[in-house]
This record gives sequence, structure tokens and C-alpha cells, in this order.
Amino acid sequence: MLLRNTGKTRGLLFAARVLVFFSAAAVFSLARPVPDHSPFSYAEQTWGMRDGLPEQVVQAFAQTRDRYLWIGTTGGLLRFDGARFTLYNRENTPEFSDNNIFCLSVSRDNTLWIGSEGGGLTSYRNGRFHAFSSRDGLTNNFVRAVYEDRRGELWVGTDNGLFRLDGDRLERIDGDERIPMLAVHAIFEDREGALWVGGSRLLRIRDNQVEEFQLQGESSRNRVKSILETSDGDIWVGTVSGLDRMRARSAAGFETVPEVTGTVRILRQTSDGTLWAGTIGHGLYLYRGGRFTRMSAPRRLPSNTILNCFEDAEQNIWLGTQAGMLRLSNTPVKTVGLPDASDSDAETVYEDGDGEVWIAAANLFRFRNGSVTPYRFPRIKGVRIRNVFRDRHGALWIGTEGQGVYRQTAGGLAHYMTSSGLVNNFVRAFLEARDGTIWIGTDEGVSRSTPAGFRNYQVRDGLCYFSIRSLLEDSRGDIWIGTDRGVSLLRHDKFADHPVVEALKKEKVWAMHEDPDGGLWFGTRTGGLYRWRSGRLSHFTTASGLASNSIYEMIEDPGGMLWISGPTGISEVSRRELDDMAADDPARRVTLTLYGVSEGLESIQMCGGEKPAGLLTRNGEIWFPGSRGPMRIRTDQPRPAELAPAVVDQVTGDGLPIMLSPGVVLGPDTAKLELHYGVVQLRSQERVRFRYRLDGFDRGWSETTAERVAHYTNLPAGRYRFRVAAFEMNNPQEIAETSIEIVQRPHFYQTIWFLSACIFLLAAASWSIHKFHVRQLRARFQAVLNERTRLAREMHDTLIQGCVSVSALLEAYLSLGPRDGDAREDLMACARTQLRSTIDEAREAVWNLRQKPAAVHSLGPFLRSMAEQVHREFGIPVEYEVTGEAFEFPRDTIHELLMALREAIYNALRHAHPRRVRIVVGFEGNECQLRVVDDGVGFKAETLPSLGLGHYGLVGIQERVERIGGRFAVNSKEGAGTEIVLYVPRRRSVTRDSDAVPTVL
Repeated sequence: MLLRNTGKTRGLLFAARVLVFFSAAAVFSLARPVPDHSPFSYAEQTWGMRDGLPEQVVQAFAQTRDRYLWIGTTGGLLRFDGARFTLYNRENTPEFSDNNIFCLSVSRDNTLWIGSEGGGLTSYRNGRFHAFSSRDGLTNNFVRAVYEDRRGELWVGTDNGLFRLDGDRLERIDGDERIPMLAVHAIFEDREGALWVGGSRLLRIRDNQVEEFQLQGESSRNRVKSILETSDGDIWVGTVSGLDRMRARSAAGFETVPEVTGTVRILRQTSDGTLWAGTIGHGLYLYRGGRFTRMSAPRRLPSNTILNCFEDAEQNIWLGTQAGMLRLSNTPVKTVGLPDASDSDAETVYEDGDGEVWIAAANLFRFRNGSVTPYRFPRIKGVRIRNVFRDRHGALWIGTEGQGVYRQTAGGLAHYMTSSGLVNNFVRAFLEARDGTIWIGTDEGVSRSTPAGFRNYQVRDGLCYFSIRSLLEDSRGDIWIGTDRGVSLLRHDKFADHPVVEALKKEKVWAMHEDPDGGLWFGTRTGGLYRWRSGRLSHFTTASGLASNSIYEMIEDPGGMLWISGPTGISEVSRRELDDMAADDPARRVTLTLYGVSEGLESIQMCGGEKPAGLLTRNGEIWFPGSRGPMRIRTDQPRPAELAPAVVDQVTGDGLPIMLSPGVVLGPDTAKLELHYGVVQLRSQERVRFRYRLDGFDRGWSETTAERVAHYTNLPAGRYRFRVAAFEMNNPQEIAETSIEIVQRPHFYQTIWFLSACIFLLAAASWSIHKFHVRQLRARFQAVLNERTRLAREMHDTLIQGCVSVSALLEAYLSLGPRDGDAREDLMACARTQLRSTIDEAREAVWNLRQKPAAVHSLGPFLRSMAEQVHREFGIPVEYEVTGEAFEFPRDTIHELLMALREAIYNALRHAHPRRVRIVVGFEGNECQLRVVDDGVGFKAETLPSLGLGHYGLVGIQERVERIGGRFAVNSKEGAGTEIVLYVPRRRSVTRDSDAVPTVL
């Protein structure tokens, strides 16, 4: 029988609750508590050979200004951006003669100094390595320490000597009367400017004064490995046998620290004031608040041999060990370890009214004052407890796996099972309604406590499914029941229809929440997050920016942030931002903070099958159960100050690396281009997202893949700019972007000059064709014109002249009387002969249209025949004379000369009225001069240009002479006769016609 709600006063209820506690304390057995004295939390991540280290042994760390972490290992030097390693060793770096990197240091000019065990000293700056050898003054290649003091002087400690860098040479400092010879393993400058040097001796050097300190114990056990001055002024010295300390302003010297054992290889003080002491074989010692604590393998460290400790600019702590590298990062998430707890897949957390947290993980635990205590009820033995719940009257309800429900009150312990009316003995959730009734969700339905007993709700009563996962009472008093197949709404003790019920009928509803504005939120096992507000159902998934579509539990803090647990970890998202997305921009991605790998949750499975699977404590912490204990999350954690810079750190073309200086130039035959990008962020990059685009090729931004490589194939020739934008999921507006120029060189036939040359050649060819066509047209026109001119000349010199001669003979014939019969017959015979000759010359002129010049002839016989013919026709003597050594002419040249000479003779006979005509032919060298001289009336030289008008003879003579490449001149005086001179070169053929006016000699 259930206890009734009697409605007693608040004081009586408080007294009953106190009585419950005291009665419980009297009967349960309390195990030893587990204190929590560690820092609130460091997230741990380790790297070994399988993660990219060349060898397991990590000995040194340093960080350059570009934020890269440099790691010295026994297998070479590594550059690390937080996600990827770049290895430098003897195989790819000629300056390295040994791969065993022992120490690293960065000087103020950003030079990385690398000390190796057997390979000497090497520097790295602006992408170039430089090795120091015996030629540079380094006489020992086992470099154990490199240190730059506040004056900028660089000190180098080796197995045999202390060196100082002077320019480009190393100067040995020890081995004289002032500083004895020593092996150096540690160098440190204190706040007073004194240089501490430790190794085979412990020296303090200041203002050329050297002081040696003696440590307690045998000298063989006091070899110094590390030196440090902490912020309080104490000097700490790690030796092969332990740790020594000299307090500030103390004259007592060094005293042994008994809490630390083993060889102290490294000493570091981090920004929070903690002293870290790494030992060989004894793990790591942390000193804070005047107390030492120890971290050891295998729980927290990969190895108990700690070789180096380093704090980077992001305040991550890096530990180099014999078995790999460990990063400790500050995180707001802390795992609460449960003593003697089995690894369970079902776990719940619940905060009691006094601030104590109950943890149900098969067994029951209580978290109080930073300690976890197993809690056992004497009357509840051998029972797996799933969850606990305290009602408003102070009664403690205990849900079990297979044993129903226990109810602890001041009056005792009550037990309810199916035999008592409970619907099922496997309890998954409790809910106290506003009317004080208790609702119990089980594997087979829901039970509600009533004064008369239990009222059960199952599938046959209208419940959508029997497997209960969550319970919620909304502000209207309706009860929502989430199951493995939908959600049911119970209103006024009856199942009601609702759009949410219809929409989620195939979803596994594991989490439900009502926000302060009345919105209902439903988290499903595989379907994402749903919100019901103002008659509208909105849906959010990974496409909206959620970390997972599986939601185990939801909690809203006072700042309006929704904390969601799921298989990928714990995420934090603004509920108001989700509201804005649903109202304005459903396609937008939500801003989200994910707590997962970066907080060490990669091996922890969150739990959510039973309730409560999360809570917001009174002190503002968020708790979620996990397979290795509950997760505690501070909600006031600081955000990173800025996003790390994005980088494009490697480019390959067709599988071969391409140098970045400053851009990338690809050959014409490069087909495949790969661009590797990332951010230089040494804290976890789990929340970092990227997008990239190639300006000039991509139309928009591309979301990136896990490999962080952009692939392009067969880029067209041209200039491009590759851009990478990096942002964190919880702050997508804060973007770090970088870019790099890429030039794809074209094949020669794709270049501008080649295309320009082709265009020019094409234009030139077109112009040449056009010119050729024009020349052909002009040549054809000129040929027609020349032929017309030739025909005109031939007609003038043959047909017309012949006709004139025939006309003259006929006129002479008519002038004779009948008594002059013999003379008239002679004149008629001459006319017939002249007419036949004229017809033959005309026929020859026509024949020359088709006939090419062939034979070569001498000029003399033709001149003789012409002189005789003219004399017969006109009765005026024509003298003929040839001088010099004659040479022969082509037939066309002979024809042109004869026609020109005949025209010259006929002109003289018609116009000059000479008494005689003289022809003189002179051959001189390669030129022939032909002179036609008459003793006629002559003419004035200034009238020569006007003679061509209506007098075709002189013009025809000039044209003929120029056609054969000769020259033409006229010399005349009024009353003194005329001389026409033709100059003809040897062996020249007809060339062209001309209409030029003859010159006067």
C-alpha cells in the first residue's frame, strides 16, 4: 500500500526527511570515499608510432612563432600543427647526421636550435637548415642543452664542454682557471641574470664570477639533469638521484626533496604556477599549494619515464615519454571516477535536495564534498539499481532492474513489484506530477500511484508502445510519454490525439523538455531533434549543424543553452538560435560546441536509456552519465581568445611535391593537383571545420573532408587563387582564412603570344590573299590595258602607218596623167606591196597575242631592210651605220626596237621635212644606243611635254623602249633638226608599259 499525501506542514516534512537520513545512516555500511584532489580536468591524448611518430621515444619540444610545435624524437625532428606531422631526418635533410634529437630551443629571432645526440648542433630559420661542426668551433657532437639568455647570447652544453655562440662560430667557455671542464646537461638563467650550468658540476656564473655548489650525497649521484627557478624565487635542481631545492633568500644551500624519487630529467613551471618534475621510471610529480601529487602509468601516463615537459602558447601541456607523447589540455569536462563500479551501459544521475548527487550504475553511489562514496542499503542486496528519485515529501524512490521499486521513508522501506500492482519490475523513469502523484515508466508500460494503488497504462489502453524511455508533464498538466516507437499524450487521464503524436509515431523518443517559453522539445534515438511551438513542428538534424541525430538527454541551463548528450559526446547549443532558425532560416547551420575527443571522451559511451540521464546542479554544473562514470561540465568555461591561423602547407602535382614560394606554378603537363590545408592549433581540432574554393574555377565554397585535401584535375591554363576558411563549430562567424596563388602554365599553343601570332598570321594571310587577288585583278586589267596599248601601238606603227603609205602612193598615182603610165604602174605596184606588208604586220601583231618570244636575232639586217623600205617609199635617203661589237637581242626586243625606230623615222619624215635621215647604232659594253637624227625644222625643247597630246608617236616610242628596259631621250633645236636616242641594255625582255613623258638631252 502506498503512503498517502497527508498534507502535513513544511516543518513536519523537513523533520521526516532528516529522520530518513539518520535512519539510513544507521543501517547502511559506508565504504572508503574516493577524494578528488586533481585539477578540475585535463583532457588526455597520446601519440605513438601508429599515430605518426617515427619512434616512440620523445625527448624535446619547442614552439616557433608560427605556432608549429617542434618535437625531438630518437627517430628525427617533427613539425606538428595539431593534426599532422612533417618529419625531418637524415633521409630527407642533408644537414642531419644523426636522427636522435635530444634538445630544442627557439631564440628571440625565431631561430630553432636543434641539439642531437651524436649529430651536433643544427639551426633552422626561414625554411633552411644549417649544421655546425668542428670547423665552426663545436668540438663535441653530443649536444644536451641549448639556451638563450636575456642578453641574446646563445649557450650550448655538450658532453664535453660549454660553448657560446659568437657570430657564426662557437667559442668554448670552460676548461680554464675560471671555469673547470665539465659535461653540461642543463642551462638556466635566474631572475638576477646569473647563469646556472649543471652536469658533472653545478655552477653559477655571474659577472665573470663562478660559484660552484655542492649537493648532498655522493658526487656520482648528484649529476645534474635539470635546473629551474620558480616564480617564488626557489631554485630547483633535478639530479640522477632525485630533486634538490634552494629556497629564495636562504643561505642554507640546497636541500633534498624527499617526496620525489628517481632521476629528475625535466623541470617546468606552467602558467598556473604548477611545478612539473618528470622522472626516469617514477612518473610525473606535480607541485602546487605546497604539496606534491604524482601521476603514473598506466592510468594517466603512457610511460613512467618522462623525458620532457612543455607548455605551448595555448596552455596545453606536452609530455615526452619513453612510450610516446602525451598532451594534457585544460577542459571544463571532468570524469567522476566510481570505485568498484562495473562498466555499465545503463547509468543515471540525480541531485538530491541538499546538493548531493546520486549515481546509479548497477550499484548506488553518492557524490558529496568532492568525494564519491558507495552507498548500500542493508535490505537491498544483490539488486541492480537503475535510478533514484526523491519526492516532495522526502521519500526516496529506488528503481531497480527486475526487482520493482523501493520506497524509503521515515517509517521504513516499502517494496513494490508486479505482485503489488506495478506494471513491470524493470524501472526506467520517475515523474512527480503537480498533483503529487508519482509516475513510473517501465519496460512494459507506465504506472501511476494513487491512494488506492497503481493505475497502469499499456498498449491495450491506448499507449503507443510498451517500452518507456521518458516522461514529462508540461505546463498545461498534460503527461507526455516517450517510447521506443513514438510518443503518447495523456490528457485528463485519457490518451489524446496530437500532431506531435502523429509525426513521431515511428521515432524512439528518449528525451523530452519544455522550455520557459512553453516550447516542447523531443529528442529521438536516430531522428534528431523536434520542436513544437505555436502549432508548428520543426525538425533539426546533423544537416542543421547538430553533432548527432541520436539524442539521449536534454537539459537547459539558465542562460538558455541546451545541453544534449549522445553517442558522439556532449554538445551545447543555443535554444534561442534554434528558435530563430525555425522561424527565419531553416537551412542555416546552428552554432554548436561539442565536447568529445578534445575532452577525452573518445573512449566513453554516454548513457541515456534510463532517466534521469542528465542534470543541472545547483552550483551550475552539468552532469551526464557515461560508461566510465558521470561527466561534470563547467558552464562558465572561457572561450579561446582567437582562432588559429589557417595554412596551406603542402601542394603536390601529379604526386610530386611543389615548393611554395610564394605561390604555386604548375607545368603545362600537370594533370592532378592536390592542396593540403589545415590550421596550426595544438589543442584538439575536433571542432574545427573548413571550406575552400578555387577562385576562377569553383563557383562556390566546398565543404571539406576529413583528409583536409583539395583535389583538382586538368585545370585550364590561367591564374587562380586557392582560398581556405577555417572556423569552429561553436563560433562559425570567427573565420581564419588564407590563400595561395596558383598559376597553371599553358602549352605553347595556348599562350597569348601564340594565339596572337596565329591571329596575326591569319590576318596577314587574309590580307595577302586579298592583295594577291587585287594584284591578279590589277594584273588582268593591266594585261588587258597593256594589250590594248600594244594593239594601239601596233595599229599606229603598222596598220595606220601602212595605210598612210598606201594613201600617199595612191595620191601620187592620181596626180600622174595618162602619159605617165610606167610611173603609175610602179606606184600601184608599191601600193600593193605596202598593203601586203601592212596586212602581214597586222597579222603578226595579232599573232603575238598568243606567241611567246623565242629566237634571238641580230639588229643589223632589220635596220638595213627598214632603211631601204623608207627610202623607196619617201624618196628621202636614210643612212644606216653600226659601230662597236654587236650583240644579239631576243625577238620581242628586236620587234620593239624596230617599231620604235620606224616611228621615229616616220615622225621625222611627216613633221620635220628633213632632207635626209641618219640611223646610228652603237654597241658599248652591255648597252646599245640607237640614234635617229634628221636635219629638219626641229622644235623648241619647252614644247616637248605638249607634243604628246594628239601625237601618239613619241609616247609610243617611249612605251616601247621602257618595255624592254631601256631609256628614251629627245634632243632638238628649232631650225637645227632633231635627235632621238634610245638606250637599250643587253639581254633584257619586255617588262612593263609606261606613260611617262620623254626626257630631253
